[in-house]
Amino acid sequence: MKLICNNTRGATMSFGAFAPCWLVSVDGLGSSFNVYTAKTSGQDGENYNGSDAQKRNIVFNLEISRGDFEKQVGRLYRFFQKNSPGTLTLEGGTPKRIGYYVEKVDPEAESFSPAGSSPYETRSVTISLICPDPRFYSAQDSLTQLAAWDGLIEWDVEIREEPFALTEKVNTLIGNVHNDSSVPMGLTVAFTASGEVVNPSLYDINRHELMKINTTMHIGDKILITTGTGNKNVQLISGGRTFNINNLMAYPPKWLMAYEGDNLFRYDADSGIDSLSVSILSTQAYWGA
Repeated sequence: MKLICNNTRGATMSFGAFAPCWLVSVDGLGSSFNVYTAKTSGQDGENYNGSDAQKRNIVFNLEISRGDFEKQVGRLYRFFQKNSPGTLTLEGGTPKRIGYYVEKVDPEAESFSPAGSSPYETRSVTISLICPDPRFYSAQDSLTQLAAWDGLIEWDVEIREEPFALTEKVNTLIGNVHNDSSVPMGLTVAFTASGEVVNPSLYDINRHELMKINTTMHIGDKILITTGTGNKNVQLISGGRTFNINNLMAYPPKWLMAYEGDNLFRYDADSGIDSLSVSILSTQAYWGA
């Protein structure tokens, strides 16, 4: 297994079966849930009330040669800093990623070896990361196009005298977002207008839920809707500026998700549907690595 950490400053550190920091063990990658039950007087067993997943604590242990120890621990301190979020990616199988905050960088206490001991002996360092969102996510996003523009030009181009189309709009209307996991997936829905579009919407056919934005879009406007846990937002990008328009979502708001199995979505608008392009970006989520 190989661990790759990225921080907000754009720096990257990798850990595996290689120098200078050898990865010895990793803990906290499995699934763990709190199960809540209640018992009444005289009852055999208990009643199930639900369960939840708490924050995740990922701890990995490194070995560093004594001769290089001080230098490498300094690098770890500079990389894993307080209040600095990062992303941990696991490689070796299906790549998965998870967001983290640093809890501690804990070097092994120095022990004084007898004179003449080998400088190639190692000392250990423990890195502890706290992940407020306990889910792992696929390293690759999936894109579902419900309506998009396809180019019609193929090279070599033959210029004809009569008018000809450069692009054509392909309307799927209904798209399927498949979820292989039991973890609901948040969506990033993009509405893009090539003309005037009134009140664009996305409908969950399986669950009969409608996510609608009560606004008029003009040519070049784009609306981005994110529905993930802790990241529910509606933004309008118009004229090079970004506006928060959560208040324009139809009441009561429906933040559509992709649940286990097939999820069929259909887009619509009160008018101007032929000027509307729609895409859905989703990321597979898992309870464990």
